[in-house]
Amino acid sequence: MDDIKSLKRFLITRFIQILIVTAVVEAVLLYLIRNTVIAWTLGYFFGTPKVSEIGFTRLSLAFIVILFQIIAELVRIILPSGAASSIDFIVKKLGNALSGLFALPEGTVQITEMSLTARVVLWLIMLFSVVMIALPCAVAAFVYARIVIREFRSIENAETARIKEYEKKRNLMLSDIAHDLRTPMTTISGYAKALDDDLITEDKRKEIYSSIQNKAKRMNDLIGLLFDYVKLDSEGFSLNKEETDICELTRECAAFLYQDIEDAGMELDIDVPEKAIMINADRLQFTRVINNLMTNAIRHNEPGNSIGVYLVCETDRINIMICDSGAVIPEERAEHIFEPFVMGDESRNSKGGSGLGLSIASKIITMHGYRLRLIQKPNILTYKQAAGYSKMFMITIPLQY
Repeated sequence: MDDIKSLKRFLITRFIQILIVTAVVEAVLLYLIRNTVIAWTLGYFFGTPKVSEIGFTRLSLAFIVILFQIIAELVRIILPSGAASSIDFIVKKLGNALSGLFALPEGTVQITEMSLTARVVLWLIMLFSVVMIALPCAVAAFVYARIVIREFRSIENAETARIKEYEKKRNLMLSDIAHDLRTPMTTISGYAKALDDDLITEDKRKEIYSSIQNKAKRMNDLIGLLFDYVKLDSEGFSLNKEETDICELTRECAAFLYQDIEDAGMELDIDVPEKAIMINADRLQFTRVINNLMTNAIRHNEPGNSIGVYLVCETDRINIMICDSGAVIPEERAEHIFEPFVMGDESRNSKGGSGLGLSIASKIITMHGYRLRLIQKPNILTYKQAAGYSKMFMITIPLQY
């Protein structure tokens, strides 16, 4: 969308610039032709160098009359003598009628009094003048067309490159997910075979059952993420928006994941207003966003770090901050963090990851008309509540009164 808006502004600016330059060039060229070529032509052929005595209208119509007469002469020459004589009368009458209708002022040479050669030369000179006057407009149109074509080609090339990069990341993500699915499936299959063959001792069976359950859950989570991503992109999907207390929803998400945060060896700090603040949102999808962001903080940070959940209501907006004190995300990854299938080695090496969670969260927030950003040090220091953390994902909800 931003590219289209930028293109519109650029093309409108270029059009105005070209229009101004063309108008200036046209005015200068018209002045020069009027006082040189046209003045000389009028003086030579009509006996007066003053354009005002004849006028541009009559001169333009004379151009048409001469063209008609030249065509008539050529037709009369080409046709057989019998046919030529039969239409000669009609051609002559029409020529005289047009010449009489657009007769030049008294005291000047009339078009009908000129020889055919003089009329041809006069017509060519007038044609040259018309072409020269129209030339700046033609050049301007050509230049503007080249600019438009170049910009559209640039956008097409950028879109092609984006699609290729998208396909590359998607294929890499699918390969990674296939690996992540195959590994637990192989493990589960091996455990099942060992259990079936009574190769596992009784005291180890509970541990094996727990491992099978965890790996099956991991597989289910991956498949669920893929399903969510495809569903959000599918035609006909729409949000089920309703009046929702965002404070209550945020507290519920934090309470739901509190045990997971403790199990990961982290601390949770939460500061959400007790009063109700109503927004228009899809409760299920918005819950998924906050859960995804908090799960992301749990999964990709080491034990001993802190997680903060804050909701700040300002004059014109609500900010929901999901903060953590873990390592800052490298800039080269941070720039593309919300793109689908973005998943670097850091992500895969820290408790897994599909590269879709943040993309799904960003897509849901965008569909609501809200904004999701990653803010890290040193920019995070400008936010009072989050100043003690290294990074945060912030949802901004504009307030409408």
